[in-house]
Amino acid sequence: MQRGPEPEVQCAQTTLDDFRLADGAVVRLQLAYTLCGPRHAPTYLLLHGYTGSHYAVAGDARAADSGWAGAWVGPGQALDTDRCQVLTVNLPGSSYGSQWQGAQDAHASVRGMAGAVDALLEQLGIDALEGAIGYSFGGYVALQLKADYPRRVRRVLGLCTAPKGRGSADELPMLRGLAEPAQRAGFRLDVLQRSGLPEWVEDQGPEAHRRERERVGRWAREFTADSLWRLRAAAAGFDVGTLPADTTLVHASSDRLFPPPPSSATGTHVVHTPYGHQALLYDPQAWTEPIRTWLAGAPLKPAYRSGDR
Repeated sequence: MQRGPEPEVQCAQTTLDDFRLADGAVVRLQLAYTLCGPRHAPTYLLLHGYTGSHYAVAGDARAADSGWAGAWVGPGQALDTDRCQVLTVNLPGSSYGSQWQGAQDAHASVRGMAGAVDALLEQLGIDALEGAIGYSFGGYVALQLKADYPRRVRRVLGLCTAPKGRGSADELPMLRGLAEPAQRAGFRLDVLQRSGLPEWVEDQGPEAHRRERERVGRWAREFTADSLWRLRAAAAGFDVGTLPADTTLVHASSDRLFPPPPSSATGTHVVHTPYGHQALLYDPQAWTEPIRTWLAGAPLKPAYRSGDR
């Protein structure tokens, strides 16, 4: 898919003076976000995954994954920034601007992150979101936002996510110990080996593999061990229970981290792709039509494939 021209993106930070961490400690949070699109147009929130950034819409030198949603967000795209405003937020504890001072052994909960988004919307004068789209970990926060602040968000689209978090506290010491970029790169490549990278390399060839390894190396210099353990701790503690009303989940058929439910399950929507949990990033064309359909408020089909229109 050809990407259109990149939209003009405003990158900003705000301060939340009374942000409560999972252990009850209250800290001063710097919260990073971006905005693009017409100021008074319907607003959509877009939230990143566990190791991702909020630089979703356009390329940015500050993040190795910048522009990760550019195939379906932008002028004339499925989420059209000529007609809609798009807000992205760096989730608290991530390495791209949303941090706090002190309380170094504490993490933010998913519920706390949803509360931070609600506070940001209040500051920006956005009474209600037309929708929230969350990928992977970002789906947790979108679901929690809808559950805790139902008047703030009309509907939610979760991509490769679930109502209960992955991981356990047993993993945290290992993640804390990834002090060197080479260690973090090795950790990330190991995850990618189980998330669609081998299949993608088989299709795309050795040059694409080399570029992806370079991107992971750059990410490992940007993303800290503190962010890895803090976000994993938040994921391990997340369980929204029953899905909130007006929520749609779309799964990747080959996702081993967030396997799709049985095809017989009511309301199941699956994108058929060989690229596992990374499919949204490695095969964005396959996701454009279900996203476009959801944005239009139309019923989604049970199954989608690359090339669907």
